[in-house]
Amino acid sequence: MTDTALNQYLLLYVTAPDGEPWSEADDDIADWVAAGESTGALIIGERLTGKSDARMVAKRSGQVTVSDGPFAEFKEWFAGFDLINAADLDAAVEIGSRHPGARYGKVLVLPLMDAVQSNEMLEATVRARSAVA
Repeated sequence: MTDTALNQYLLLYVTAPDGEPWSEADDDIADWVAAGESTGALIIGERLTGKSDARMVAKRSGQVTVSDGPFAEFKEWFAGFDLINAADLDAAVEIGSRHPGARYGKVLVLPLMDAVQSNEMLEATVRARSAVA
Protein backbone atom coordinates (compact mmCIF):
# COMPACT_ATOMS: atom_id res chain seq x y z
CA MET A 1 0.00 0.00 0.00
CA THR A 2 1.29 3.46 -0.76
CA ASP A 3 1.36 6.30 1.75
CA THR A 4 -1.65 7.93 0.04
CA ALA A 5 -3.73 4.74 0.10
CA LEU A 6 -6.43 4.22 2.67
CA ASN A 7 -6.08 1.46 5.23
CA GLN A 8 -8.80 -1.06 5.90
CA TYR A 9 -10.37 -1.80 9.27
CA LEU A 10 -12.82 -4.40 10.47
CA LEU A 11 -15.44 -2.93 12.78
CA LEU A 12 -17.02 -5.60 14.98
CA TYR A 13 -20.18 -4.63 16.82
CA VAL A 14 -20.76 -6.31 20.15
CA THR A 15 -23.56 -6.16 22.65
CA ALA A 16 -22.82 -4.54 26.00
CA PRO A 17 -24.71 -5.02 29.25
CA ASP A 18 -23.93 -1.39 30.18
CA GLY A 19 -25.06 0.02 26.83
CA GLU A 20 -27.97 2.39 26.48
CA PRO A 21 -31.26 0.86 25.32
CA TRP A 22 -31.73 0.62 21.55
CA SER A 23 -33.99 3.35 20.23
CA GLU A 24 -35.58 3.36 16.78
CA ALA A 25 -35.40 7.17 16.66
CA ASP A 26 -31.77 7.44 17.80
CA ASP A 27 -30.29 4.33 16.23
CA ASP A 28 -31.34 4.45 12.57
CA ILE A 29 -28.40 2.92 10.71
CA ALA A 30 -29.43 4.42 7.35
CA ASP A 31 -27.68 7.76 7.98
CA TRP A 32 -24.43 6.05 9.02
CA VAL A 33 -24.50 3.77 5.97
CA ALA A 34 -25.29 6.68 3.61
CA ALA A 35 -22.39 8.73 5.02
CA GLY A 36 -19.99 5.80 4.69
CA GLU A 37 -21.05 5.07 1.13
CA SER A 38 -20.87 8.72 0.06
CA THR A 39 -17.29 9.11 1.34
CA GLY A 40 -16.13 5.70 0.11
CA ALA A 41 -15.38 4.57 3.66
CA LEU A 42 -17.90 1.73 3.77
CA ILE A 43 -16.89 -1.34 1.79
CA ILE A 44 -19.34 -3.95 3.09
CA GLY A 45 -21.16 -4.86 6.27
CA GLU A 46 -23.83 -7.14 7.66
CA ARG A 47 -25.69 -8.04 10.81
CA LEU A 48 -25.04 -11.48 12.30
CA THR A 49 -27.50 -14.09 13.53
CA GLY A 50 -27.80 -14.96 17.21
CA LYS A 51 -25.61 -16.97 19.53
CA SER A 52 -27.47 -20.23 18.96
CA ASP A 53 -26.15 -20.36 15.38
CA ALA A 54 -22.50 -19.77 16.36
CA ARG A 55 -19.80 -22.44 16.60
CA MET A 56 -16.26 -22.42 17.96
CA VAL A 57 -13.87 -24.47 15.82
CA ALA A 58 -10.41 -25.61 16.87
CA LYS A 59 -7.92 -28.08 15.44
CA ARG A 60 -5.31 -29.66 17.70
CA SER A 61 -3.03 -32.52 16.65
CA GLY A 62 -5.19 -33.06 13.57
CA GLN A 63 -8.37 -33.41 15.64
CA VAL A 64 -11.20 -30.96 14.89
CA THR A 65 -13.35 -29.89 17.81
CA VAL A 66 -16.60 -27.99 17.26
CA SER A 67 -18.55 -26.59 20.17
CA ASP A 68 -21.61 -24.43 20.50
CA GLY A 69 -20.88 -20.83 21.31
CA PRO A 70 -20.67 -18.73 23.26
CA PHE A 71 -19.32 -19.94 26.55
CA ALA A 72 -20.57 -18.74 29.93
CA GLU A 73 -17.63 -16.33 30.36
CA PHE A 74 -18.43 -14.63 27.07
CA LYS A 75 -20.60 -11.71 28.24
CA GLU A 76 -20.78 -9.82 24.95
CA TRP A 77 -22.06 -11.07 21.61
CA PHE A 78 -21.03 -10.09 18.08
CA ALA A 79 -23.96 -8.37 16.43
CA GLY A 80 -22.45 -7.45 13.07
CA PHE A 81 -19.48 -6.10 11.17
CA ASP A 82 -18.36 -3.57 8.61
CA LEU A 83 -15.23 -3.45 6.52
CA ILE A 84 -14.19 0.16 6.05
CA ASN A 85 -11.51 2.33 4.47
CA ALA A 86 -9.90 4.99 6.66
CA ALA A 87 -6.77 7.12 6.56
CA ASP A 88 -5.53 5.76 9.89
CA LEU A 89 -6.63 4.17 13.15
CA ASP A 90 -7.89 7.48 14.57
CA ALA A 91 -10.09 8.02 11.51
CA ALA A 92 -11.42 4.44 11.78
CA VAL A 93 -12.23 4.98 15.47
CA GLU A 94 -14.07 8.19 14.58
CA ILE A 95 -16.12 6.37 11.93
CA GLY A 96 -16.90 3.60 14.40
CA SER A 97 -17.92 6.09 17.08
CA ARG A 98 -20.67 7.44 14.82
CA HIS A 99 -22.22 3.97 14.36
CA PRO A 100 -25.42 3.57 16.42
CA GLY A 101 -23.96 0.38 17.90
CA ALA A 102 -21.39 2.45 19.76
CA ARG A 103 -24.23 3.86 21.88
CA TYR A 104 -26.09 0.68 22.76
CA GLY A 105 -23.13 -1.70 22.42
CA LYS A 106 -19.44 -1.43 21.64
CA VAL A 107 -17.39 -1.19 18.47
CA LEU A 108 -14.14 -3.11 18.18
CA VAL A 109 -11.85 -1.49 15.57
CA LEU A 110 -9.35 -3.94 14.09
CA PRO A 111 -6.73 -2.91 11.51
CA LEU A 112 -6.31 -5.41 8.68
CA MET A 113 -2.74 -6.57 8.16
CA ASP A 114 -3.20 -6.54 4.39
CA ALA A 115 -5.95 -4.75 2.51
CA VAL A 116 -8.68 -6.90 1.05
CA GLN A 117 -8.19 -6.64 -2.66
CA SER A 118 -11.21 -6.13 -4.83
CA ASN A 119 -12.52 -9.47 -5.97
CA GLU A 120 -15.49 -10.77 -7.89
CA MET A 121 -17.44 -12.00 -4.85
CA LEU A 122 -16.97 -8.77 -2.91
CA GLU A 123 -17.87 -6.65 -5.93
CA ALA A 124 -20.96 -8.78 -6.64
CA THR A 125 -22.10 -8.42 -3.02
CA VAL A 126 -21.65 -4.66 -3.09
CA ARG A 127 -23.54 -4.43 -6.41
CA ALA A 128 -26.38 -6.60 -5.09
CA ARG A 129 -26.73 -4.49 -1.94
CA SER A 130 -26.70 -1.29 -3.97
CA ALA A 131 -29.45 -2.63 -6.23
CA VAL A 132 -31.68 -3.36 -3.23
CA ALA A 133 -31.18 0.11 -1.71
